[in-house]
Amino acid sequence: MPLTHNEIAAFEVKASAYYKMDDDRTRGAGGLGVKVLPSGGKMFVFRYTRNEKRAFIQLGSFPTLSLADARDKAKTFSQMIRDGLDPKGELERQAREQEQAKREHEQQGTIEQLFKSYTEQMKKDGKRTHAAVLLALEKETYPHLNPTTKAKDVTPHDIKIILAHMIRRGADTQSNRVRSYLMAAFNHGLKHDNDPANFIDDAKFGLVLNPVAAIPKQKAAERVGERFLTWAEARQLLDDMERPTSLGLTLRSLIRLCFFTGGQRPYELAASRWASIDWQAKTLTITADISKNGRPHLIPLTDSALRVLREQQEATADSPFIFAHATKQNEPMPMASLSQAVDRYRKRTEMAHFIPRDFRRTCKTLMGELGIAKDLRDRLQNHALNDVSSKHYDRYEYLPEKRRALELWERRLLDLAEDTVVSVNFGGRG
Repeated sequence: MPLTHNEIAAFEVKASAYYKMDDDRTRGAGGLGVKVLPSGGKMFVFRYTRNEKRAFIQLGSFPTLSLADARDKAKTFSQMIRDGLDPKGELERQAREQEQAKREHEQQGTIEQLFKSYTEQMKKDGKRTHAAVLLALEKETYPHLNPTTKAKDVTPHDIKIILAHMIRRGADTQSNRVRSYLMAAFNHGLKHDNDPANFIDDAKFGLVLNPVAAIPKQKAAERVGERFLTWAEARQLLDDMERPTSLGLTLRSLIRLCFFTGGQRPYELAASRWASIDWQAKTLTITADISKNGRPHLIPLTDSALRVLREQQEATADSPFIFAHATKQNEPMPMASLSQAVDRYRKRTEMAHFIPRDFRRTCKTLMGELGIAKDLRDRLQNHALNDVSSKHYDRYEYLPEKRRALELWERRLLDLAEDTVVSVNFGGRG
């Protein structure tokens, strides 16, 4: 007769362990039993014949495991035997597979590892923004996703949460930028595992799709390429940057120098060193290693630009960089600091939205209103010149022409000149 719950509970405790089998008339496919221990404990077991010897599989303790559940487990093992399988062998195989899956899961790369792997590759590729990209990814992602989250477990919903919070606080443009960073990071992860260079790395991302792909950009925020400051806004900004505010001197000096040098790229100024200034000749050289187009760029310095630099020199003379990192004197100021400073200033003054990259467009547009020729404006801002003559033969720096243009620009910025249009050209060159 089959065992009952009450019978099992009443089994006599003996000095040695013994078995009581559940008589379910099962033949050749094993059966359920109870092992009674000298301690009084009772253990459900599955007994079967393996290699002509009795084999036992422990199912669980009575009464924690019910008799009904024990019979279900026994039936599963009996079916394995009928299918020609060894239950213990199957359990060992499943345990190995589970252990392998556990190891693979532990080795799967986290989003923290993904972001660092992606930005390290950017650094190897000579992308100067790698540090700023990593900072933006960490700042916007980690408040909503734990850094230890496996990259393959990130869903489109997770990405939407990250971007939605940015859009809610009015950072539409930045949300598009972070979206592109996330898109590129996950694309990097998709290729990472198949790259032989990464084959022996412990971390594998195991990505099968990019969770960012289906999420659209904010189209309204994409229309940012037309913003430039008016004369009044530019003058207000420069006036405000002359006075101590919530922005530190280094940030204010960088903004002023961007304008007084005719709209140079903020990064190129920030990454420049004191050694690049010729105080006697009144010039600053943007060296090839930091120049966006890989060509050195000679900038004449007006009196206003020199005044800004001398003020800055007094404050950061111990650093090799003109605009040093706030806490790391041997590193240049990160561009994220400038973006944050401009955002704080804009909100405080309630000026129409603008970002640091609009400085360059502002200078070029307003210098054009002064009558400064486009070619000269291009050379002032070190735009890549693609005509054959400029690329291969013209090594003239146009220093006198650039200086004349910047002096005119300076007078207008300082409101010292009449609002008349003055033509500044190359004087017969080019």
